[in-house]
Amino acid sequence: MSGMTSSHKRRTQTRAYAGISAQIIGPDGRRTSTERIANISLGGLFVEMDEPLPFGADVSIEFTLPVTPGLIRCKGFVVWSSKEQDTSSGRPPGIGVRLIDIGMREMRLVADYVEGRL
Repeated sequence: MSGMTSSHKRRTQTRAYAGISAQIIGPDGRRTSTERIANISLGGLFVEMDEPLPFGADVSIEFTLPVTPGLIRCKGFVVWSSKEQDTSSGRPPGIGVRLIDIGMREMRLVADYVEGRL
């Protein structure tokens, strides 16, 4: 079997490279320094972080898409967390977040952004 993990097999949404600055608010209400969303889909995103939050942590995320003015706010939870760079993929430390609370307007903006990046 390939090196693909079960989370990769379950992924159903198309992801697009993002490179978007974001604020992450952890379960304690504290904001992180500005982080970078490396890729995004309607179902989730990967956030590069030097000090990743733990698996299962609830997070709020705030970011602006480069093609659309206005702040996007959504909520999710950490589905995986890695403190070290993945040597096989080159992926830096960070968190995978499954989005669970995102408004319809924001969802459309993300969908349009992803579609435009493919």
